[in-house]
Amino acid sequence: MLEDEQLLTLDVAASHLGVPTKDLRTYLQKQRPKGSVQIPNKPGGNWHVQPALLTQLAFAGASGLNATLLPITQETLDSLEWSPWVPFDQASNAAPALPGVYMLRKEGNEDHPPVYIGEASERNGKGLRGRLKSYSLGKSATTGLGKHAMDQALADFQWLQQLVTNAQAGSAEPIESVARSAIDRLNLEVRWVTCIHRKAAMVLEAALMARHADTLWNFNDDSTDADA
Repeated sequence: MLEDEQLLTLDVAASHLGVPTKDLRTYLQKQRPKGSVQIPNKPGGNWHVQPALLTQLAFAGASGLNATLLPITQETLDSLEWSPWVPFDQASNAAPALPGVYMLRKEGNEDHPPVYIGEASERNGKGLRGRLKSYSLGKSATTGLGKHAMDQALADFQWLQQLVTNAQAGSAEPIESVARSAIDRLNLEVRWVTCIHRKAAMVLEAALMARHADTLWNFNDDSTDADA
C-alpha cells in the first residue's frame, strides 16, 4: 500500500483537477490506475490519489474527466519517478507491462546525457516490456532505437568486417541477431517512467525530447558513436 503521507484525498485531487469528485471517483473505480488506492480496499472504501498520478491526470487527462489540461513544466519533469538505470540486456525482463516513456544513455558515467527517448503504449498489454523486448529480439531494425543503432553500426568498418568474416566461415547471422548486435555495440543502459495511458506517454515523451534535444539521436541522425 502507498504511504499515507503520499496520498491526497479524493476531494483534494478533484479540486486540483477542477473536476467533480464523482467523476474522478468513477474513473478510479473503472480504471484503477497505478497511484490510486482505496482505503479500506473494499466497496465503499475511500479513494486516495498519489501526487504522481495527479500530475499525469493534470497534463494528459483521462476518459470521463473534463479537466483543463496543464502544460508540462520543468518542475513536472524533475519530479518524475524514474526506475533505476539498468543495462540494456536486462531491461526487457525488468520493465513493466505498462505504457510509459523510456530513456537510454551510454553506460559507465552518471554524467552521460540521454541519447534516445521513446514511448511505449499498451501494445496488447505489453507496454514498456513489449517495446524493449522487440529491440532485445532484434525485431525493430528499421524503426526507433533499432534504426539508429543499425545506422551507426553500418558506418563501423570493423563491425561490418566481422559480419563478412562470419559469413565466409559459414556462420552468417540472421537479421535479428545482427540488429541486436548493433544495439549491443553501443553499451547502453535504460530507465523508464510508467504512464496511466498512451496519451500521457506521448505528451511526456514530447516534453522530454524537447528538453534533451541537443543530445538525442532522435533529432541528430548523423550522431557518432563517441561518448557525449
